Amino acid sequence: MDPQSAEWPTRMNATDALFWAMDKIPDMRSTIGALVILDRVPSRERLREEFDRLSTSIVRMRQRVVEVPLAVAPPEWVEDTQFDLDYHLRQIAVPGPGGMAEVLEEMGPLYATAFDRDRPLWEAYVADGLLGGQGAIFVKMHHCLVDGVGGSRMFETLLGQHPAPPAAVRLIEMRSTTPAALLWRAALYNVQEAVEGAGALVQSLAAAALNPVQTVTDVGSALRMLTGLGRELSVSRADSPLHQARSLSRRLSTFEMSLTEIDAVRQRLGATNNDVVLTIVSGAMHRWHTSRGADVHALRAMVPVNIRATEDTNAGNRIGLLAVGLPVGEPNPLQRLRTIQQHMGQIKHDRRARLYPWLARVMIALPTAVARSVSQQQTSRTNFVCTNVPGPRHTCYLGGATIEKIYPYAPLVGDHPVAIALYSYRDTLCVGLDVDPMAMKDLAHFRDALQESYEEVLNISRQTAVKPVRAKARRPRRATA
Repeated sequence: MDPQSAEWPTRMNATDALFWAMDKIPDMRSTIGALVILDRVPSRERLREEFDRLSTSIVRMRQRVVEVPLAVAPPEWVEDTQFDLDYHLRQIAVPGPGGMAEVLEEMGPLYATAFDRDRPLWEAYVADGLLGGQGAIFVKMHHCLVDGVGGSRMFETLLGQHPAPPAAVRLIEMRSTTPAALLWRAALYNVQEAVEGAGALVQSLAAAALNPVQTVTDVGSALRMLTGLGRELSVSRADSPLHQARSLSRRLSTFEMSLTEIDAVRQRLGATNNDVVLTIVSGAMHRWHTSRGADVHALRAMVPVNIRATEDTNAGNRIGLLAVGLPVGEPNPLQRLRTIQQHMGQIKHDRRARLYPWLARVMIALPTAVARSVSQQQTSRTNFVCTNVPGPRHTCYLGGATIEKIYPYAPLVGDHPVAIALYSYRDTLCVGLDVDPMAMKDLAHFRDALQESYEEVLNISRQTAVKPVRAKARRPRRATA
């Protein structure tokens, strides 16, 4: 998504608004992050120029959130007339010896810190003192700004060229933020929503009358979605040592997998990259639980999925949140993969993820206290978060330096003590591990478990050949007079 051609609505959509509303609860904050490793350290002046260009091109980086009185409409995005780039772009010194462990130790508390809700919702920390002359920048943003896929497309457009393209020319719209002005615009917004909703209903009724067969098909699809969502919401998560103790602290780590090898596994076993990733994660969770003496046969992962259409240029979140059952107790990695494929196949068939924007609309219409209670209750139905965002296969640049790696980080929302985020860049699948140190005190052991599970899946794929599935021959129809 090119930021210059993207549409930037002045009001949050329902999903954005839900993320923003939940941010007031410390354990429901939705902060996403990325650790960007550079081949060298750009000068302070060069980086400042680069982030000035980025914040000019990506409109949300210079806007703040303003809530409507009485919450009669979703919050608005308005220009921050006091925008201070130096507040958002900060320099930190990494203690010796300046390796990845020291960088992550410094970034953990910064990632856990809440945003100033009166400023644009992003910060970037430039690390000095790394081994080998490399550079590192940790960027964090609030999830209400953009989803993973939309953000990835924007940054790929802005950072995928060398030298970098010039900043976009912005036409700044200054709007009053007085209560009267906010309520007036909210009233106009609600009227427009009502008119559009009525128009859509009339259109649907007319289409049903003209094409009853298609209407029956559509009703069947809707029932499948509702049934799938109902099944998902009615299943509780498994007990796990992960949920014995919680805090607001964060500990970060990194892991890497070869994208070439993952692609080869996918092709050999007839699976998707997500299927393979969930199989590896399931194996790692099995090893970690076994080491703790816990006999856990299944866990549930919250898996965000992209529901953004290819031609969708609207900024904001276009995601669904799915609860995927993982057979962590299955010792055979191939059987584990097939079970995950079966679960994912059912989810894709009933298309329940499409209902999430509708659910978000319902949630923001509820009283705040009720919405918070329901959100916290629903996050307690899954054990951890696992998200996989596709990134560019070509080299990108920042401040004139080559971007070597991009490690993503997902939030620990609600009762999720572990978040595993993956981002494909060039020939590497970069993995960011975000954990609550009270829930998982031995993060290094879990990282080792990931390595063992990764190697296990690679080995089983080399020993397995997928037999081609032959389509059944169709009987020729008899001729009718």
